[in-house]
Formats: sequence, C-alpha cells, structure tokens
Amino acid sequence: MVLGIIGSVVGAIGAGRAAGKEAAARNEALEIQYEYDKELWEMKSDQLVANREYQIQEIERAAAEDEKIAAYKDASNLAQYNFDLQIRNQQQETNNKMFEKSENIYASQMNMNALQQKAATDDELQKLREIHTESRFDKEEAYIDSIEAEGKLRARGVVGRSADKLAQSVAFNTGKKLTLINASLDNADAAADSALSQIGLDRSIADLNAMAARMLNPGELPMPVQPLATPRSTFIYPRELQDFDFGPEPVKGARVSSGASSIGIWGNTISGIAGMIGNYYGNKNAGFKN
Repeated sequence: MVLGIIGSVVGAIGAGRAAGKEAAARNEALEIQYEYDKELWEMKSDQLVANREYQIQEIERAAAEDEKIAAYKDASNLAQYNFDLQIRNQQQETNNKMFEKSENIYASQMNMNALQQKAATDDELQKLREIHTESRFDKEEAYIDSIEAEGKLRARGVVGRSADKLAQSVAFNTGKKLTLINASLDNADAAADSALSQIGLDRSIADLNAMAARMLNPGELPMPVQPLATPRSTFIYPRELQDFDFGPEPVKGARVSSGASSIGIWGNTISGIAGMIGNYYGNKNAGFKN
C-alpha cells in the first residue's frame, strides 16, 4: 500500500513537471508569436505610412505633369491663334489695298468717260457750228448773186415780159439755193442730234463697264477664335491617417490578421484633365508645328 502511495506521488510529481514543461513551452510560443505579431504590426503600420507618402508623391507628380500639358496646349493654341491672326490681318490688308486700287481705277475711268464724252460732244458741236457758219455764208452769197443778177438785168436795159421772166428765173435759182442750204442745215442738225445721242449712249455703256469691273467692298474678315485656357485638374490628396487605419496593437494570445493594416484606402489611378481634353487648334491645324 505504501508503495502504491509512493508511486502515486511520484506519478503526480512527474505529471506536474510535464505539465509545467508544457505550460512553459506554450508560454514561450505565445511570447514568440506575440513578438512576431508586434513586429508585423509595426512593419504594416510603417508600410501604410509609406504608401500614403508615395501616393502623395504620385499626386504631386501627376499635378505637375497636368500643368505641363496644360501649359503646352495653352502655348500651342496661342501660337496658332497668333499665326491665324497674322494671316487674317495680311489678307484683310490685301483686300483693302485691292479695293482702294479698284476705287481709284473706277474714279479714273469715270473721269475719263466724262472727258471723252465732253471732247466728242464739243467736237460734234464745233462741226455743227462750222456748218451753220458756212450756211450763213452760202445764204449771203446766194442773196448777193441774186442782187448782182438783177443789177445786170437792169444794166442791160431789159424791160417788159422778158425782164419779168429773167427776174423770176433769178428768184427761182436763189430760192432753190436757199432751199438746198436749209435742207443741208436740217440734215446737219439731225446728224448732230444723232451723234450726241450716240455719244451719251457710249458714255452710259462705258460707265456700266466701269461699274461692272468695280470691286465690291471686302468688309471686315472675321477674327480667329481666341483660344480658351486649358482646364487644370483638381487633385485630392489622401486624408490624414487615423488610429483605426493601423488597427489594434497585437494582444498576446490573440490571433492577428496580418493584412488588417495594409488595406488600400486610396484609388490607384491618378489622371489629369489636361491630357484628356482635345486641343482645338491642334485638331484644327494638324500640320501646324511650333
């Protein structure tokens, strides 16, 4: 019986020692796991801070690139606008000079037409005056011839019926000459009227031709469309980290999710609006180069 008691005591002591060793091993494992979880938590916390700082750097770089693109497009649009403006102004100046030249030619042609009409009219009227002057001389000559013929009849002493017949013959010849002279004058007046009418018609035709060749007023060419400033992007920076982003610190004996503090809280895609907006002048003049 004594031996049984001793054996029980020895077995209890051995079991206690085994349990102590197992508890010690378990505590050592818990300590190792705790140290590992703590180090992992700290590393994940550092990773979270580093990721946020890198995200800020990416946003700053994207903002700088967006500003570069926008500034380039603004400069390119402005250069193209100035180029189009120079072309427009040069074309406007050319049009104005051509119109001014056309107006000068038109005014000169109209003056020339007036001078030609006046010269032709004066020439025709001068011819008519010369004809009238010559007709007056012819009439006076006819009267003188008539008077001289009557004087010769009286000098010859012709009387009676023979004298009357000769006087009638002289009067008839004189009347015939005067009739021819008056008819010639009428014809000359009619011809002068016709010539003056033709001169006026020629003047009207010449004026119409000058008017047809006259350039229309070019007016003002439209100004090129002024380029709009390229919109700049508005970037949102990540918020400040809070305690809940890191998660709870490791607790000895508790299971820890190694990814709890590494869950992403920001978007991965950062793009600027300047790169997505089309270039009006670039699309309008694809061949233009600065």
